[in-house]
Amino acid sequence: MLAWYQKNRKHMAFFYGVIYMVSCYLMLLSYIPTEITVAGDAADWTVDAPVTIEASHQKQVLATDKASDAKGTIQTYQCKLFGVIPIASIQATKAEEQSVTAVGQPVGIYLKMKHVYVVGIKELTDQEGNTVNPCNYILQEGDYIVAVDGSEITSKEQLQRKIEQCSGASLVLTVQRNEQTMDVQVQPVQTTDGAYKLGVWVKDDIAGVGTLTYMKEDGTYGALGHGISDSSTGDLLRMGHGCLYETDIMGVTPSSIGSPGEITGLISYGNSTRLGDVKRNTSVGIFGELNSVAMASFQGQEYPIAYKQEIQRDSATILFGEEGQVASYQIMIDQIDYDPKEANKSFVFHVTEKSLIDQMGGIVQGMSGSPIIQNGKLIGAVTHVFVNDPTKGYGIFIESMLEP
Repeated sequence: MLAWYQKNRKHMAFFYGVIYMVSCYLMLLSYIPTEITVAGDAADWTVDAPVTIEASHQKQVLATDKASDAKGTIQTYQCKLFGVIPIASIQATKAEEQSVTAVGQPVGIYLKMKHVYVVGIKELTDQEGNTVNPCNYILQEGDYIVAVDGSEITSKEQLQRKIEQCSGASLVLTVQRNEQTMDVQVQPVQTTDGAYKLGVWVKDDIAGVGTLTYMKEDGTYGALGHGISDSSTGDLLRMGHGCLYETDIMGVTPSSIGSPGEITGLISYGNSTRLGDVKRNTSVGIFGELNSVAMASFQGQEYPIAYKQEIQRDSATILFGEEGQVASYQIMIDQIDYDPKEANKSFVFHVTEKSLIDQMGGIVQGMSGSPIIQNGKLIGAVTHVFVNDPTKGYGIFIESMLEP
């Protein structure tokens, strides 16, 4: 073995040298975004990489698909290593300068699904004492039941009535699974209590507590920084309509290693406690419009928007409120992914504020959507906690939350 190594050591050194250089190159590229948005006439932006940036060419466009008012000019820049070797290009879209009000207040969130969502399949005992599973291999977790015998249903009560009225006759269910719609036939079973059942767990709504990230002058808002999904499948829930309500924080279960904590809130349902509507449930947050009462109660400080190339691996601040009082908590931005696979995992931070660690163990569920401020600008929002280290979390670029 030693003799073979001595004979081939030059080839091995060359091989490992190539691997090292490729690794360095890929690491360098991770510090360079492929697309950015530049506010106003800002021309002094940089990236956190040892490259020089030179303007290449530009083109005029009437508009872009960005909701952050990006329009006008797309400028291409070349990134050169040592000022000589081109290694990457960046497209910069000029946008209007924007400011929004950072909120940081917990709210109660209620979503009514568009149709009936299948949570699970279960076995039944029929009147003869046999164990049966009428929907096994027919329905599956994550399906939406949209119609029974051709009649649309939007609630689990409607589904229950259809089953009760069938008197044991088979039913044709129209089901949406992923992007496909299909008709399936199922045979209800009469159980020991005399009722006809299908053996499915279903739900048609969901409620919880999250944090309002920002609001604009026109009352539109963004919250959570991630979508509302089914806890088992991870699928984004398809909503029919939704509302925001006032919520009273009843307590906090602190986070610990392996067990993310949780904020427990009492949601006050009613017309007088309704804060606004939820119009969209997306992978980067929920969006809608606040009413005048909510806009008045959520008045806070207005911050200019920071785009991703402005974010630094440095200290920042989380805004989070309880009982109407918003507090500031210090964090440190550790990593930035300019082109993340998941938009709501754009950067990593850790909590440095001792009081937040002492009180909550770090980040807890319910803080999703808490605004993050750096250098006097709104840069993003909290989205996830690290289960194995609750003092660490993920954040989303605020520009992603302006483009639902």
